This record gives sequence, structure tokens and C-alpha cells, in this order.
Amino acid sequence: MYTVFSLIQKGGPVMYPLILCSVAALAICIEKLYHLNRAKVAPEKLMEKIKGAVRKKDYQNAIGYCDATPGPVARVLKTAIELRDLPMEEVKEGVNEAVLSETPRMERFLPALSTIVTISPLLGLLGTIAGLMRLFNVIAEGEIGNSAALSGGIAEALITTAAGLVIAIPFLALHNYLSGRVDALINDMEKGVVEFLNFYRLEVRDAGGAKA
Repeated sequence: MYTVFSLIQKGGPVMYPLILCSVAALAICIEKLYHLNRAKVAPEKLMEKIKGAVRKKDYQNAIGYCDATPGPVARVLKTAIELRDLPMEEVKEGVNEAVLSETPRMERFLPALSTIVTISPLLGLLGTIAGLMRLFNVIAEGEIGNSAALSGGIAEALITTAAGLVIAIPFLALHNYLSGRVDALINDMEKGVVEFLNFYRLEVRDAGGAKA
């Protein structure tokens, strides 16, 4: 019966970068899940609290709701509240800058995860080629009757291919899931800002004859 250690040995030197890829991918997924779960917030509830404070012109309290709420949605809404009395074009520009500054933070390490998903099967293919070369060397040296040498080359070829696919398939699914979570957060940021600016312009700013 094969153990993990024996599979690593039989898979040859290519197994070591494959193990490194799997460890790095797992660390990235754990880090992203942790931060995305912390950033998870119900935008509707936060928006209702902000609207209630803004109706009373209690902007400090509205900002306090944002500070008390983790995640990029609250941080971008805080920017919109702080810039509320500037001309609308400047408000939009400032909010866009806030969204752009939050986006790389949310997407951090996703390109690295995508790279791992891409290169893992290629490393497995490299191990397959190395195993086949080892097999052909055994045949070329006239040791075709040496079953141990032949099976070693075949095992190296098959194990590395399997390892590359075992790494790539689940982490591809996780990469797509995490990318979807990030896209949803970006959408929540953009929707929240548009909703707040429309609310403030129609119900507070224009109605009160504030600065244009």
C-alpha cells in the first residue's frame, strides 16, 4: 500500500515543486476566505443606518456606522459621505479613486493562485516526460527484463500527472469561487455609492439648497 511519502519518492524530483504549489495555493485560499468573510456585510442594513443618520444630518454618526463595519463597501461609503458637499463631479472622482484603491486589495494573491492552477498540470506533464525518459533509458540499456526499473519510470510518469491534476482541479474551482466573491463585493461597492449619492442629492442636498 502506497503512503504519501512513498508516492513523493516514486514521483521523482518534480513532486517537490508540486508540493510547494499545493501549500502556496492552500495558504492563499485560507487567507482570501478569511478576509472575504470579514468583509461580508449586508449592504442594505448598512445603507438604512446611513440614510437614517443623514436624514437627521448626523454625518458623524453615519461615518461611525461605516467605521464600525469591516470591509471595502463601508470604507467606500465613508469616502462618499466625507466628500458629500463637494461638486458632484469631484465626489464621483473621489469615490472612483476609493473603489480603485480597494479593488487590488480584494484581488490580492488571486493572480498567483491562477498561476499555480495553470502551472501545476504543466509540472505534472514535465514529470511524465521525465518518467518516460527514464523508462526509455532502461530499454536502451537493454534492461527490459528489469521490472523494478521499468515500473519506476512508469510510476514517475503517472504519479506526477495525477498530482498536477489533483492540485489544479480543486484550486481552479476555489479560484473561480473567490473571484466571484470579489466581483460581488465590487458590485456592492458601486451600487452602494450610487444609491447613497442619489439619496443625498435628491432628499438632502438639492432639497436643502446646499452647494451644487
